Amino acid sequence: MRTAGSTEELQRVRMIAVNMFEREVPPKQIAADLGVDDQTVRRWRRVWRAKGRDGLLGKAHPGRPRRLDDAQRRELAEALRQKPTEHGFQRHLWTTELIRDFIQQRFNVSYHHDWVGELMHQIGFTWQKPMRRARERDEAAIAAWRETFWPDLLKKVPTPTA
Repeated sequence: MRTAGSTEELQRVRMIAVNMFEREVPPKQIAADLGVDDQTVRRWRRVWRAKGRDGLLGKAHPGRPRRLDDAQRRELAEALRQKPTEHGFQRHLWTTELIRDFIQQRFNVSYHHDWVGELMHQIGFTWQKPMRRARERDEAAIAAWRETFWPDLLKKVPTPTA
């Protein structure tokens, strides 16, 4: 299992160990100072002797490269803060299918609509369902009703006895 920490942080610890190897500090002392297992330090030392300092540099994570780079993801996030109608769609709410179509049109990149939800989570969006409210809703009338009629109704409710 991979040690917790960023690639840069782990590399920094290994480079400190290399500096200590060069000063001929014992592996147990290096392990104690860096908070790692002494077997790890011995493995680092074997790699250092065989490949030098470059052998302990961090490596990029394997895997498929992103389809949208950071700039495109920021542009997508900005576009999603606007309504779909502002981008030529006939819908008033963004859906994963609609976002998928938008990404295809804007960036010429295709995604499955199921993956779009994961992409939205990665760029900081959460799934939201709009509240259903009548267009005729009158907030002032509701507030007046709560102040005048609601207290009278509460007085009529019997209190439960144990």
